[in-house]
This record gives sequence, C-alpha cells and structure tokens, in this order.
Amino acid sequence: MVTDGLNPLALLLFMGAVFIAFSLAATYLFARLTKRERLARISSRVFVAGGVAYVALLVIGSLTSTNRMLAPGEEKHICEIDCHLAYSVAAARAESVGGGLVRHVVTVKVRFDEWTISARRSRTAPLSPNSRYVALIDEAGHEYPGSPDGLMRPLIPGESYTTDIAFEVPQKATGLRLVLRNADPETALIIGHENSPLHRKTTLAIGKAS
Repeated sequence: MVTDGLNPLALLLFMGAVFIAFSLAATYLFARLTKRERLARISSRVFVAGGVAYVALLVIGSLTSTNRMLAPGEEKHICEIDCHLAYSVAAARAESVGGGLVRHVVTVKVRFDEWTISARRSRTAPLSPNSRYVALIDEAGHEYPGSPDGLMRPLIPGESYTTDIAFEVPQKATGLRLVLRNADPETALIIGHENSPLHRKTTLAIGKAS
C-alpha cells in the first residue's frame, strides 16, 4: 500500500511534541515570573534540545524517502487517521483551448478502503475528507493547480466514485503527472509525511490523453 506517510504513531509523536513544547514554555514563563532561574534554565535547555531532536528526525525522515510515480489505475492512499481514502487515475483527455494552452481533464477514482478502518469505527458512518490539493506538475517542476471540490464528497466504507478535474497547462509542458495530497498545513510538521520539508513525493501518471 502506497500512502502519504501519515500514521497514528507519527501523529501521536507530533501531538506529544506540541504538548511538551507548550508545557516547557509555560514552565519557563512561570520560572521567570517567580525568579526561579535554575528552573528557567533547565526548561529552556530541554525545550531547545527537544526541538533540535524533533527537527533532526523530521529531516532524516525526509532525506530517506523516495520519489514514486504510480501508473494509471494504481492507488495512492491518503490517511484519515483511522481509515484511508484511495485515489487513482482512471482516464485522461486533452483539448486545445487557444492562447498556447491545453485543457487536461483527469478522471480520478476515489475509494474508501474498507480494509483500513479501525475496529472501533462504524462501517456505516460517512467520512468527510480533510482538505486536498490537486495539480498537474511537468518535468520542469511547474505546478498547475485544479479545483479539489470534486474530491470532498463524503463516503462510507467500501464506497467509490469518479470525478473529473480540469487543468489548463501550457502546450509546451511535458511529462505531466498528477499531484494529489492532503492540504492541512500541520502535516508539514509530521515526521515521515510527504508534505514535510525535503520529503520526496508520490505522484500519479496520467497516461496518454485521448
């Protein structure tokens, strides 16, 4: 299974780091206000050391990742903590719209993978996806965003649908592939997530447009 890198352990580590950071900051402020210099010194050093350790793990997780491009029909799973939504390219077509632009319409299949839900989750409860970012990217690294609105439909486990997403791309752009990822800003700070700095990406090939 190819995922965006989010998993419960990484999320718990992030939440724990945030909680500890706030606790240490509060302790430092309290120590300063009450003139407890030793406590202030210890809390500030632990805060800095913890921050350095977390950033180091974040960078290591990114540098050890690899770029992947999935073939049409292959699924990329985006984690919603206790379940996964699977995305794949079902079809693509292109047409000239003038002005040196080509409109590419990519048909994306969205599936709620019922085998990824936790034992505590109802198999009839709908899931509304977190925010999404979708774009075509060319060989030069230029991105051409599309609207993610069609990806926001609630699903129940096992349900799937297809949606068409349009992109306007310069005619000279080559090597197009689809970027489809979680757009929640906090994911950039989660160790191992593809949105974290320097992390390699998983993209989807759109195949030959009809």
